[in-house]
Amino acid sequence: MRVAVIAMAATLTCLAGARAEQMSVPFVGCPADGQAGPIAPPEGLPKVVTLRGVQAERVAYYKGAQSFGVFAPRGWHCRVLYGSSGSSIVVSPTSLDPSEFPPSKIHDQAIELVYLDGGTSGRFPVAIYASRLFPKLAVEFVARVKSEGIKTASEFERGPYTNESVTYPAKGVAKFVTPANGMGLGTEGMLAPTQDAVHGIAALQMSGDWGITVLRVRLRPGMHDLETVIMRLNQSCVGSANGC
Repeated sequence: MRVAVIAMAATLTCLAGARAEQMSVPFVGCPADGQAGPIAPPEGLPKVVTLRGVQAERVAYYKGAQSFGVFAPRGWHCRVLYGSSGSSIVVSPTSLDPSEFPPSKIHDQAIELVYLDGGTSGRFPVAIYASRLFPKLAVEFVARVKSEGIKTASEFERGPYTNESVTYPAKGVAKFVTPANGMGLGTEGMLAPTQDAVHGIAALQMSGDWGITVLRVRLRPGMHDLETVIMRLNQSCVGSANGC
């Protein structure tokens, strides 16, 4: 009986220690390059998140000038690209050559967060994404952009990728999985197709000038727990008009 009580006490202690709590993860500044030229990495304060201790040790918050921030594995490299249409931040264990512009597609693990502004030249990719993922919600916006006649009508009539899994957890929000070695939403940005699938979230901003934020996450199959944490941390960022 005494042994059983001691064992149960130890189990409860471990469970209590595993509870999520408010913790800080380090801020990592990222170099940026784009329309106005290179911008040095910014400095910032640690980011407070709700995580378990072991999880927090594996995560960092990355941000550069002109971009939203993104949570990704700690110790990786990052880079921001920006222009009149919006911005993107990519984080990868592979060193990202700042002299390569535009950069090559990434064949390694990576996290990418893209924001496209519908009030600028970004209205064209916003309308194309919206026509593929949210055709009913964005019918008026897409029609308005299409009516400009700058792009052919077929650009806005692509429809979903047939090989992808897409679900809609909330209005204007789509979760997608681009399969291994496949083309899809997961490979439309900086991530090239590889033997690993890409998990992502796209969130449509339907007020003001409109816009869309797209998150792409590709980690090794054995990193499922970390992938789940990163997807959860970034989900609220993707759904916010101001990001994280």
